[in-house]
Amino acid sequence: MGIFSRKPHIGKADFASVVTNLSRSLESLREEFVFGSLSQLKREGIDVSRISRDIVPGSDLEDALKGFQLTSVIGLAWNYISDIGEQLEFSKLLSSSLGAAEGSRAWQYHDKYLDCQGDLDALSKSLAVDIYIALGSPEPRSEFLIQFQGGGRILIGLCQLATCTACGDDKIARTIRKQIGLP
Repeated sequence: MGIFSRKPHIGKADFASVVTNLSRSLESLREEFVFGSLSQLKREGIDVSRISRDIVPGSDLEDALKGFQLTSVIGLAWNYISDIGEQLEFSKLLSSSLGAAEGSRAWQYHDKYLDCQGDLDALSKSLAVDIYIALGSPEPRSEFLIQFQGGGRILIGLCQLATCTACGDDKIARTIRKQIGLP
């Protein structure tokens, strides 16, 4: 906890466990996002039979999602770290844990998504286009883009929920759960 606040703070000693827990959560969320989005498209009558629901390690799809997740959580995680130098160290540890170290393709996606400057609609739209391309540009284009853009906004909330939980902030985690419609 901070000295004058009730918000939890994490320090270097906490980084390993926070990064491990957050990395596991983010991996699961990537899988759920792709599976859920394709399942929704199928329910709407879109043929997704030729699209794999599995995320191939090292694929453009996986790297785009990792970059998106980094963009969604790093700033929030920094709110729990008081020392600026430690914030950068945490970012490097998390990026490395995700396989998205600086210079990697996932990091390049992260840089691209940072250009959205926190605009959730722009961020989700950019992700939707990248996923659409990574999936081989299936038809009908607009349905895929709409689904992945809407799913991207939910994914942001779920990634931020995972971050708050990993950092021990149950109060903000409950608020985010309510905002994204989870019990």
